[in-house]
Amino acid sequence: MIYHTAIPANDPQSAAVVLAKILGGDAMPFPVVPGSWVAWSADGVTELEIVPRGHGFARAEQGKEPRWVASHRGLFANGWHVAVGTQIHASEVVKIAQEAGWPAQICDRAGFFDIVEVWVDDCGLVEVLDPQMQARYRAAFSPERWRAALAAMANGGPQLSSNTVTG
Repeated sequence: MIYHTAIPANDPQSAAVVLAKILGGDAMPFPVVPGSWVAWSADGVTELEIVPRGHGFARAEQGKEPRWVASHRGLFANGWHVAVGTQIHASEVVKIAQEAGWPAQICDRAGFFDIVEVWVDDCGLVEVLDPQMQARYRAAFSPERWRAALAAMANGGPQLSSNTVTG
């Protein structure tokens, strides 16, 4: 189970407000990292920590907590993403994201499930699933179904490509 994740953003407060709106919850400051904010889901289960872009963890000595440091590497493209559920309809998620100036669209993931791609600052991917999408996702994915798909691929069945996985 994922309890929280950290998302980089150019304007953490603005990003947290938009993501909280998508999740039907609240946005508030996150003082652990200066300038950071947190977006909560309506049920208080999902927590998205929005940190200033360019900040990351630095490994600490044994037994101590890692610390947040600023990095000036400027790397925007990466494999980080998270999928979250909401009670808001997919079309409303797209509307909220686009009003914030973020690219967003409803996407099919190789016939397995649908998601709304929300691109925070046009570089961080948050996949949002409305109630109908959540049901389809849960029906399509489980360890058993994934093992069956891998076995089918090993026996010459359909192969997943990077486009299949990422849309």
